[in-house]
Amino acid sequence: MTEKPDFTGLRAMYINCTLNRSPGRSHTQGVIDRSVAIMKANGVSVDQIRAVDHDIAAGVRPDMTEHGWDTDEWPTLLNRVMAADILVIAGPIWLGDNSSVTRRVIERLYGYSGVLN
Repeated sequence: MTEKPDFTGLRAMYINCTLNRSPGRSHTQGVIDRSVAIMKANGVSVDQIRAVDHDIAAGVRPDMTEHGWDTDEWPTLLNRVMAADILVIAGPIWLGDNSSVTRRVIERLYGYSGVLN
């Protein structure tokens, strides 16, 4: 009999890229909820962000307020993302393509790649 793996201590971050602001209904959240339940049942701690509820500036720099934007919540959100061992980006698919919110999150993650590389 094999021993069940122990994932205690791992942290997962879910970024919900629905187009619907909280507390609006999100089918994406329904899928996330199922995945979160599996993670938690296996000892993984979970954090979640609904991206559309935050002021995330467009751009590919770590902090867009340094590049003309008045506000940008991404630097604060990125701290939560970087604390995770597992990152799940979930969003709707429209006509075979990601939502605009998903694209913005991926764009902002890409903007930080220069720091990690």
